[in-house]
Amino acid sequence: MTLRCQGQTISVLLNGKLMTDANLQDWKSGSKNPDGSDIPAWMPLPMSTMATKGFIGLQGAHGGIPTHFRNLKIKPIE
Repeated sequence: MTLRCQGQTISVLLNGKLMTDANLQDWKSGSKNPDGSDIPAWMPLPMSTMATKGFIGLQGAHGGIPTHFRNLKIKPIE
């Protein structure tokens, strides 16, 4: 999997196939997605207002199950 985050554009490649290509500028509402579906209540801010720089977090399984990551490479985009 390759994630590319540049400014407010996020793309996800999985096994060489483009799975997601999103521009967070499209998320201007705090209650509706660009397609009209509801945004969860725990995310009250529009994505277009969120910071584009900060910490990188990795999410794993929940409920006490161990999560393992390998071969992670984080590189700046030039």
